[in-house]
Amino acid sequence: MSTVQIKDKQFETFIPEEKILKQIKVVADKINHDMAGKNPLLIAVLNGSFVFAADLMREITIPCEITFVKLASYQGTTSTGEIKEIIGLNEDITGRTVIIVEDIVDTGATMKRMIDTLGTRHPESVHICTLLLKPDKLRVPLDIEYVVFSIPNDFILGYGLDYDQQGRNLRSIYKIVDYQPNTINTMRNIVIFGAPGSGKGTQSDKLIEKYGFGHISTGDVLRSEMKRGTELGKTAKSYIDQGQLIPDELMINILASVYDSFGKDHKGVIFDGFPRTIPQAEALKKMLADRGHQIAAMIELEVPENELMKRLIKRGIESGRSDDNAETIQKRLDVYHNQTAPLIDWYKNENLYHHINGFGELDRIFSDICDVIDKL
Repeated sequence: MSTVQIKDKQFETFIPEEKILKQIKVVADKINHDMAGKNPLLIAVLNGSFVFAADLMREITIPCEITFVKLASYQGTTSTGEIKEIIGLNEDITGRTVIIVEDIVDTGATMKRMIDTLGTRHPESVHICTLLLKPDKLRVPLDIEYVVFSIPNDFILGYGLDYDQQGRNLRSIYKIVDYQPNTINTMRNIVIFGAPGSGKGTQSDKLIEKYGFGHISTGDVLRSEMKRGTELGKTAKSYIDQGQLIPDELMINILASVYDSFGKDHKGVIFDGFPRTIPQAEALKKMLADRGHQIAAMIELEVPENELMKRLIKRGIESGRSDDNAETIQKRLDVYHNQTAPLIDWYKNENLYHHINGFGELDRIFSDICDVIDKL
């Protein structure tokens, strides 16, 4: 088994080139069968998918087209918190069959946002083709029809994937050697707060990519548990169907189940959308303490309310969401502020609170968050 040194880390062969190419042909043959007569448009997401997209395209024998895009989560210099632009997509996809070509899907959050954004352009259908899938990390329900390899939660590179922008040119896929799981001393569980439209979704995705954190979004978790028909999901659904709030104890049990799925020695988890009350914060603290873990920081992204209103109204126009109107948005912001104010004081008393100016350039905001995390 060959090894390579990339910067400060050593990697060993995980999936050799010949196996990659063989399995890509299997997936391409399935696309050829499923998409016959449809002239699909492949949308390859840069940077990681460029090698995979090229080899996949060479194995597709039916008429098809390809384009390459990047994703942006801002308009001008202002972070919006959701994918607002797919850079490079100049094609009219109205009525088209679209296949998103991605290098890797882990939590699924970014893929879900991309599908939602493409949906506003009225394609006939949108399909997903990914080189790699980490099923244990998937937290968003996705119908992924074309998967070349399902893999465990190893850190990998090569064949277009990188470590700090290096290693993309390796012909095989490699995984890190002698990976030492994080302990309580290096685990960094983060509670991220932000009003609707503050950008916490985008920043969470960037933190996951940089630090390898897990991600727990209460909305995504509930939908996943109910879709999979777990006992906890069935119980939660019974409350929702009756128009009742899910009890804190049940919500903590659901989150604990997802948290435990990351393993005992994970790098850390981002809690997104929970806690929302002081009793929930206390319950989360106890749940983690029972496992010998703790919250390392509570990070709040603060954005002026007038800016939040503009972003959400604009999102409503673009997405067609009926709940993104001025009256409903104001109610949601009022609820958020009323719930969050006591929590801020609670986390300040715990010496865990960190304030981030969430208005301005996306990269500056991300850098400020990283400065906090790197000092933990």
